[in-house]
Amino acid sequence: MPNMDMEEFMAQRVKFTNEEWMDLIIRSSGMEPTNFTTNVKWHLLARLVPFVENNYNMCELGPRGTGKSFVYKEISPNSILVSGGQTTVANLFYNMGNKTVGLVGNWDIVAFDEVAGIKFKDKDGIQIMKDYMESGSFARGKEQKQAKASFVFVGNINGSIENLVKTSHLLSPFPKEMIDTAFFDRFHNYLPGWEMPKMRPEFFTNEYGFITDFMAEWMRELQKLNFSNAIDKYFRLGKDLNQRDSRAVKKNGKWAS
Repeated sequence: MPNMDMEEFMAQRVKFTNEEWMDLIIRSSGMEPTNFTTNVKWHLLARLVPFVENNYNMCELGPRGTGKSFVYKEISPNSILVSGGQTTVANLFYNMGNKTVGLVGNWDIVAFDEVAGIKFKDKDGIQIMKDYMESGSFARGKEQKQAKASFVFVGNINGSIENLVKTSHLLSPFPKEMIDTAFFDRFHNYLPGWEMPKMRPEFFTNEYGFITDFMAEWMRELQKLNFSNAIDKYFRLGKDLNQRDSRAVKKNGKWAS
């Protein structure tokens, strides 16, 4: 887009009810909201949170065919879907040979498809990823770098949730190197993909919505706005939650607003 007038955009937004705005956003992502329950609509919106919030870490695990990776591949030129799982610290963070920042410095979202296959060739890859998810920065050699890219992890859960809970846990699809409380604590959202229906032809819309370039641009502009205190009137975060959990709740304040 040659320019983006956010003041005009926000002024026009108030002319919609919350329900109308929700349906418009879902239509703009390619789905037809009239065919979904309210709960599914909220899940569809939750998939878009990383587009409007910097350094937002989330995962969605669920059955195959529910469109988990669709939005990160099709809806915006500012996100990249890493397929196959195998990557390197140089590719993802920083290449010390040619002194260039990797994917986290060039994209708003780095989404990992099929989390079960995530594998770093470098021994310190998982630790660097954990540090970045916590602080939005990483160190390579003498270099300390900041980046704003969000991490999204999507993967498949086979079988029923009831059986999985009895025999294992809800994060079991991750590789064993990532089965770590410190790693999972850095997630700001776990989207329960088993509550999403499998995609069918009638779920895709033929109605009007925002064009992709325009939608991608205003979502990126929203990253500059801070709504983290919007939920303070509803929750007393410092009383019942620790610092890390409070930060995760506040991270979700923007899209809830």
